[in-house]
Amino acid sequence: MTTPDDFPQPRALYSLEAEQAVLGGLLLDNNAVDRINGLEPAHFYRDDHREVFGAIYRLVVANRPADIVTVFEMLQAHGKAERIGGLGYLTELAHRTPSTANIARYAETVRERALLRETLAVARKVQEMVETPGPMKGPEILDRAQGMLAKLAQIGVRKEPKMLRELLAEFCDTVDARAHGSGETAIRTGLEPMDKALNGGLRRGNLVIVAGRPSMGKTALTTDIGLNIASSHSVLLLSMEMSDQEIVARAVANRGGPSLAKLLGQLDPGDTAAWQRFTQSVQHVDGLNFAVDDSPALTLLEVRMKAKAHQRKHGLDVLIVDYLGLMTGGEEKMRTQQIGAYSRGLKALAKELNVPVIALAQLSRKNEDRPDRKPILSDLRDSGDIEQDADVVMFVHRPEMYEPNNPDLKGFAEVLVRKQRNGALGDIPLRYRGSVTRFEPWTGPTPTSHGGSPARRRGIAAEL
Repeated sequence: MTTPDDFPQPRALYSLEAEQAVLGGLLLDNNAVDRINGLEPAHFYRDDHREVFGAIYRLVVANRPADIVTVFEMLQAHGKAERIGGLGYLTELAHRTPSTANIARYAETVRERALLRETLAVARKVQEMVETPGPMKGPEILDRAQGMLAKLAQIGVRKEPKMLRELLAEFCDTVDARAHGSGETAIRTGLEPMDKALNGGLRRGNLVIVAGRPSMGKTALTTDIGLNIASSHSVLLLSMEMSDQEIVARAVANRGGPSLAKLLGQLDPGDTAAWQRFTQSVQHVDGLNFAVDDSPALTLLEVRMKAKAHQRKHGLDVLIVDYLGLMTGGEEKMRTQQIGAYSRGLKALAKELNVPVIALAQLSRKNEDRPDRKPILSDLRDSGDIEQDADVVMFVHRPEMYEPNNPDLKGFAEVLVRKQRNGALGDIPLRYRGSVTRFEPWTGPTPTSHGGSPARRRGIAAEL
């Protein structure tokens, strides 16, 4: 990021008023930090404003009040109080801002001006490369210029590349810590066969795609995993398909309560055993760190804002997005391009927040024309980018949906791991208890499908 001292900036490339309004608004209302949409110190033009913003943000992240006095004390402790104009300037910032109503717009202005300044800096570098004789040819200069412009999507202080020798010490410490049980390990799903197949569980920074045909149990599986994890970690489910009350009903049934049908229908007032299970399950669910947001048709930006705000307020270890096909927004006109943008954005969010992101996706009907009906990667609907962006792709497959009259298949489900960047592929046999939407390890031999003609299978699927 360029600074004001690099070269004089035209007045149109910064807005001191917007910067002051953001800082003043944050001093008045610390919760407004959730509305500044990823604003960073590097976005500010003036160095003193960068220091003030950095102090405010550090206090808020630490769950400490960030007001005139506490910010001044933090800056004073770092020897920067006089550099920003002292207590008088902080007081002026707070008094000059009447409210935080428009802080999102002020923050957007600050970011826009930062982008303009960085664009101008890149333009000047390109001009210098063109005008200065050197070994680079025209195509090489063009490629360099395109690369620099592409990086402008992320304004801020960028990480520099590190040699492997610089990274080895931290890596060795991590391996040693894991070996002795004190380091960061994979987040276990609560399903032992799945944890084994995923080398211990879900990895932070990974995008995990769970896909399947309708009614195969995608939501049931991911909710089940989320409930398992929520006993020791923080989970956020963004449910664009089901209401929060439906998710609660599934959670209560899943954790040992009466069947989902009874919970959504009518529980017999005289069934003492059912009410006892209901009470115990409610107490269990009450102790889980599992949050649900059922806002429909979220944009990628809204997903980011909700996840980041939740992480700051409550902590966040796993994010579940149900599902990709219901997300909206974006500049892309074609649906396949939109879905690709969503999957790329979720992968970037997983890395940024350092959490596993589980995103649900739909499959096309192509698998129904194959003898074993098992889906493959090319069945992912709307975009091949999903396959490219994901670290893990798993398909939920329940053969009994195609052969309801085959008693051997009743309750049998498979999770098919068809992509795993750092592990092997394979099939995970599970038992699905539909009445309580719960998955469990499968015991006993794997049942055999009777198969049938594609036309017959399509007829069975239509009847379901």
